[in-house]
Amino acid sequence: QAVFSTVFYFVSVALYEGFLMVGYATVYTMFPVFSLVLDVDVSAKTAMLYPELYKDLAKSRSLSFKTFFGWILISVYQGGIIMYGALLLFDSEFIHIVAITFTSLILTELLMVALTIRTWHLLMVLAELTSFGIYIVSLVILNKYF
Repeated sequence: QAVFSTVFYFVSVALYEGFLMVGYATVYTMFPVFSLVLDVDVSAKTAMLYPELYKDLAKSRSLSFKTFFGWILISVYQGGIIMYGALLLFDSEFIHIVAITFTSLILTELLMVALTIRTWHLLMVLAELTSFGIYIVSLVILNKYF
């Protein structure tokens, strides 16, 4: 949204309707993000044998300013690539900018979750496929929003 507003001279027109934003925050990305709970770095036996592996977590150093600003930089980069890529590649189909950018946003989120996973579990694969399937079905059912 910020990149869209910047490209069009800071006009305050929403790119995505509220329904799509709620869908993104709940339905379309909920399952893969929650499936990250199943990801494990090492086995429970190894974690109990070597507790120093998790000493940074005990000191609450997992979220630092460096980590936070790294996430912000990645988000701005992804948003810029999605918007500018859509505007440059699909210039003749500007009327479909919402569908193009929202689809690329969903696919980017699913890809980022998939790249974060270290040890895959069957439920993680099902979560990714379910989220993508729900999005495809909603493209057909909710076509007036796209």
